[in-house]
Amino acid sequence: MSVWSTIASRIQEMIKKMIGARTIEQTLHVAPVISSKMEEAIQLWADMYKGEAPWLKEPTRADPTRVASLGLPAMIASEKARMVLLEWKSEITTPTEEVEVENPDYKEPEPDMFGNIVPSAQPQIIIEDQPIGPTDRAEYLNEQYEKLKKQIRKQLEYAVAKGGIVIKPYPVQNEDRTFSIEFEFIQADNFFPLAFDASGKITEAAFIDTKFEKNIVYRRLEYHKWQGKSVQVINKAFKSTSNQIQGDLSGMDLGQEVPLSEVAEWKDLAPTTTIAPAEQPLFAYFRMPQANTVDTLSPLGASGYSRAVQLIKDADTQYSRLLWEYEAGEMAIDIDRDALKFEEDGTGREGHSVVPMMQQRLFRKVDLGSSGDTYQPFAPSLRDASYSAGLNTILMRIEDVCAISRGTLSDATAEARTATELKILKQRTYSENLEIQHALEDSLKEVVYIMNVYCDLYQITPTGEYDVSFEWDDSIIVDIDAELSKRLTLLQNGLTSKLELRQWYFGETERQAQEALLNIEDENRQDMENSLMLESNQFNREQQQVEERR
Repeated sequence: MSVWSTIASRIQEMIKKMIGARTIEQTLHVAPVISSKMEEAIQLWADMYKGEAPWLKEPTRADPTRVASLGLPAMIASEKARMVLLEWKSEITTPTEEVEVENPDYKEPEPDMFGNIVPSAQPQIIIEDQPIGPTDRAEYLNEQYEKLKKQIRKQLEYAVAKGGIVIKPYPVQNEDRTFSIEFEFIQADNFFPLAFDASGKITEAAFIDTKFEKNIVYRRLEYHKWQGKSVQVINKAFKSTSNQIQGDLSGMDLGQEVPLSEVAEWKDLAPTTTIAPAEQPLFAYFRMPQANTVDTLSPLGASGYSRAVQLIKDADTQYSRLLWEYEAGEMAIDIDRDALKFEEDGTGREGHSVVPMMQQRLFRKVDLGSSGDTYQPFAPSLRDASYSAGLNTILMRIEDVCAISRGTLSDATAEARTATELKILKQRTYSENLEIQHALEDSLKEVVYIMNVYCDLYQITPTGEYDVSFEWDDSIIVDIDAELSKRLTLLQNGLTSKLELRQWYFGETERQAQEALLNIEDENRQDMENSLMLESNQFNREQQQVEERR
């Protein structure tokens, strides 16, 4: 740091002390447990995602080189989020238990057309799943959960880009005095972790909520601390004229502390609240499951493209070379100055030669010397094939490092692949998606738990049990048609059963598959009986016609 930077920093600190400015560290007497290296990395990932990477630049007189963005970070984050949530299903239901009940489809044994007693195809007693206890709690949670599901696709993309995201449910009282649950999403560059337990779970954190009123910036510092079986929540309000919301987390100037009532939206918030019992903090932190190579000691997540930062920079640079090749290779005509139109400037001074405005891009003024030519065409051969091949190689490397399918960014037809190689690449992508799905599943279960805590705290619904189910799509690695063909072959050879086939194909439980097969058998029996009856009636009519002819 230069001498002038040091002096400026000290002056800023003196001003803060004079006006009573407060930082998070000064207010809570704790420091964010995030290294400067990790803080810089999160800021870099965020800038890359927004298309503001530090290596991007437009040409200037001092440096005419242009480096344009391919938009790869946003594409990678979007593709990963899309693949993770492809055809996913999740709902909250009341736990059930199996009970024996009378089968409404049961029919008493009846004689068939030949007088034989045919037993019913349906059993008299069947097993059904019935809810255990009241269903109000699970139904309410699922109704609120649907609002979260509609937002999760976009928020997961932000989490992939920046390494993680915090989901914070909170209750809202409606005008009719009923409660609904809303969700706040805090991205990695606006999140202040303060403490972790031995397993890496965040136990203490602070969040900043910002309100702008003309030239005044109001900030609400919301502090959560989970200890034992309770959560302490502290709310403090600050006022300043600084609109800094990112950058140095621990040193951010919150401003001067003011009462919460000074902001209408915060006037009903309690300065300090203790919520118990609570088995976890009242926020859920989703982190990308891959190892953090930026700071191996940090429990925070790393961006989905953190290991490809240099490759993305190389791709942008190579792409810019390709653009320059097209620009530099544009058709032009070098024309001698003497062949151009001569204009007087109207002041009696010597005039100058000009190119018509519509042709300035095509014609370039040069001095062709004594060659005798008044113009020469400029049409160099483009080297775009070489540049494109180089760019494609970099893009394929980025796909491999980020564990996304070949062809997502690159031209997949440019390189031949065997079936085994393609399967390996698919498995890599599937494995990455599966890990993210498991991490997201754990985080969403924590969110539902927090919703349940608020239901108890505000007595929103009667107490009741709930289950959270998840169903993820695996078509990226499983070819359904090919797999079905294999299983049908096994069935024909007696190596598997119809029951197992239905369970796999329809995702049914053993009992559901058995009931479906019984229904199918019953329908087949009815069809056979109807067919026999039709044949018998036809035979009788033919016999009757024969008798009538006699």
